[in-house]
Amino acid sequence: MADELGTPRAPDTARRRGPPRMRFWYPLPLLMLAAFILSGADPTADRTAQRVWLATSPTRPIEPRLSVAQADGYRPFAPSRTPEATPVPLRELARLEALGDRAGIAASYLVHGDPQQALAHLYHASPSPSRECDRAAAYFLLQRYDEALALLDSALDAHPHHPQALWNRALVLRELGLSLLAAATFDEVAALGEPGWSTEARELARALRTREQERAAQWRSTRDAVDALASDSAAPVPLDAARRLPGTARAHFYDAVRAAPSAARVRELLPLAEVLDRAFGGTVLADYTRRVAARDFTRRAPLATEYTLLVRRAHPDPAAFIQRLRGSNEDDLLLGALLLSTSVPREAAEIEALARKWDDPWVAVLVQEELARLENLEGKTWEAGQRLREALRSCREHELGLRCMDLQRRMSFNATSANRLAEAEELARTSWREARLLGEWGQEGFAIRALGQVARYQFRVAPARAYLDEFLQRSPGDCDARNYVHRNLASLAMMRLRPAEARHSLEEAQECTPSVGLVGAWILADLGRMDPRPSDEEVVRRELAQVNPTRDGPGRRVLATLIAARFAVERNREEGNALLRKAIAEAEPLLATDADARDARAVAYQSLAISEGQAGDFGAVPGVVAEQLGVTAPERCVLAAAMEAERTVVVVRGPSGEVRGYHDASRREPLGEDLSGVVPREMVALLRRCPEVDVLAAPPLDSRSGLLPADLAWRYRVGSPKPPAPSPALPAMHVVVSNVETPPTLRLPRLPSWEAESPHAPEGQALELEGLHATPSRVLEAMAKATDIEFHAHGMVDRSLSDATVIALAPEHDGRFALTAEAIRRVHLEGAPMVLLGACSAARLPPLLHQTSSLPQSFIGSGARAVFAATVDIPNSAGRFFHAVRERIHAGASPAQALREERQRKLREDPTAHWVSRVLLYE
Repeated sequence: MADELGTPRAPDTARRRGPPRMRFWYPLPLLMLAAFILSGADPTADRTAQRVWLATSPTRPIEPRLSVAQADGYRPFAPSRTPEATPVPLRELARLEALGDRAGIAASYLVHGDPQQALAHLYHASPSPSRECDRAAAYFLLQRYDEALALLDSALDAHPHHPQALWNRALVLRELGLSLLAAATFDEVAALGEPGWSTEARELARALRTREQERAAQWRSTRDAVDALASDSAAPVPLDAARRLPGTARAHFYDAVRAAPSAARVRELLPLAEVLDRAFGGTVLADYTRRVAARDFTRRAPLATEYTLLVRRAHPDPAAFIQRLRGSNEDDLLLGALLLSTSVPREAAEIEALARKWDDPWVAVLVQEELARLENLEGKTWEAGQRLREALRSCREHELGLRCMDLQRRMSFNATSANRLAEAEELARTSWREARLLGEWGQEGFAIRALGQVARYQFRVAPARAYLDEFLQRSPGDCDARNYVHRNLASLAMMRLRPAEARHSLEEAQECTPSVGLVGAWILADLGRMDPRPSDEEVVRRELAQVNPTRDGPGRRVLATLIAARFAVERNREEGNALLRKAIAEAEPLLATDADARDARAVAYQSLAISEGQAGDFGAVPGVVAEQLGVTAPERCVLAAAMEAERTVVVVRGPSGEVRGYHDASRREPLGEDLSGVVPREMVALLRRCPEVDVLAAPPLDSRSGLLPADLAWRYRVGSPKPPAPSPALPAMHVVVSNVETPPTLRLPRLPSWEAESPHAPEGQALELEGLHATPSRVLEAMAKATDIEFHAHGMVDRSLSDATVIALAPEHDGRFALTAEAIRRVHLEGAPMVLLGACSAARLPPLLHQTSSLPQSFIGSGARAVFAATVDIPNSAGRFFHAVRERIHAGASPAQALREERQRKLREDPTAHWVSRVLLYE
């Protein structure tokens, strides 16, 4: 669920790359040098510290701080001119190895420029805030800022004044472009009073803050000067300011002309119009100014004066004013008033008719935005998206600068609402980058706010908090900004199951502005059971009453029904369940076009399943979950599971149809990636008498392993709009994607096919796509007729490409290389193939706020009969395992039984092959 509109690109960071098929880091040199501990080591501690941590060098080699005291002595930072790692002192490191000093070894690798080896040692160190701080230092050096920020926030949650963690967090924030928040964090370091560090922190904070304040002051002075033109007829015309920031000036220019009370005042604005025309090209603004100056101001002047109230947001009755304007023949005032007062009903035809009277590309883009908004209100989200994309193309053609940035902000908001988070993030970052280039400081803040929303939807808690905090730092004294930020911080707190923190943030939001919107109402529905207050019901009712068709699209209206249901179900189960069913019914007609409706439906089913379990009606739970998944619940040998916030319900039907259920509301931390222990042992024991088990799991349980033990034959059941019905005319076709030549910038090694490891392959024709031929378009074309598909390619997570794991393939002519879940869903797999995803972590799913969209689910949705995929990195030697699974299936075993048998065999041969337990089956 997206919050209200709000949205620049942060400094470019390195593309996040997926790991190779499996990467191990072996500190073999340390193990081989144990003998050196007894021979020839330098006896002086200073000499050892110099060799191991470069502690006596006049400058420090890395900018982040380390938790090892000997490596953390203050020295000025001097970046290395050569990026290559320098040799580590193996003799001294062997001594640390013998002592078990993982942190000391990691610190040495970090200062010598090898953060990957440092991470390998820190993985084995004891958990602590200091370990997380050093891991964050390694991620900082690898330019993996999201991971670094998450680790540092975790360390500071446990130790709020950890000096090294505070310092490193300030560095990460600076690299993300969040300068004011970075400066505030450096201030915290300075307040600790550490010799050297405090002085440098104070200087860094001053430099960051001064640069931002200078940029902000220039933008604010321009905005205030042109903004005054619309409310003060005596305000000077700011020509120099308009030359500095023509975008900001033009954005306010139209209202200045509309609000001018006399022809003389309009003519005074003509030099400003000419300055802006020179900046953007053409004469449209000067022409408009002359047309307005020629109007009859005996009639126009009172309307222009009243228009000023709209600009100030102080008009007592905008609807009545707009109705008078409709009969005034002052078309520019009418169009401006309609664009300012979006809550007043209007028809698209009226907006289009008014727009035809203009020949101004800036106004044309504004009109297209408004028409897209009206289409969204009607549920025409696809048409609205197409309209905005065309408007952006036109905007760029005319080089309208700020207008394009603002359009991208709106498009980012719409993409966030539609769960197209990769697109939303890219739009917001582009807007940020362009705003910085043009000096449009205010627009940067809107883009930062948009990035915070995207990160919240992606469950990236640390970046989301950072973006929101930076937006607040940029908006001191702004009540709307404070309310917006704190209600979204409350949402982030609830994601982490911290109701007291969420309540505190919600109260901070209400201190300035009472309304908390749908986001606040959603939070109160959870707090109503986790931290209830008598006043909650009134606030929820008030917020839901504000939802109306003139301002909110149909999906948001469904969300309002859902929030009412989730709040009611804890107080009156029958009433709440009826409202949940109402939300599901309202969502059904909108599922193809409205992401809010899809989210509402998914959460309504989860809440309904939880409600049945909480009431002890366990027999009803499998039917509810099956209905959500679009499958039929088996009468026996089935596990159904659903979760919502801190609550989980699991139900099993045994081999004789007997029902056992379990409801739990004790979880205090978000659900992990391994679901082991979620199903009680006695319920697992009941399923052991089943030849195989169907698992009906609602999101987000269906992309994680461990729900049932590896020694059971089980599968995730997934609904499909394209049932697996292979055409009898289709011959057997085995498609193998291997030895892919991915873009060199990804630095991914080629993965050979598994054919060399096993002489057996599926019968029929084989088609191998290798090297540069394995492009996304060729692979998609081949898959359509395949009956078996194998992928030997790297899986990677890149949110700029997809919100699910993607498969890295050879680049197309335009550079596109990723096979995404979104692209797979657009293909019909006529051969109902069995799919083996040898790509690393192909079932892994970056967490999202509501929905899931993984590669396996996309294959099933397009017609595959079964998909095998792993949630972890798998080794290059996995070929024999997967071939054996497939051979068992072709010999007559069910996919679940084949997977179970091969798991057991593999673990008997190699007890360390834990990855086989993370291979999931979808049918």
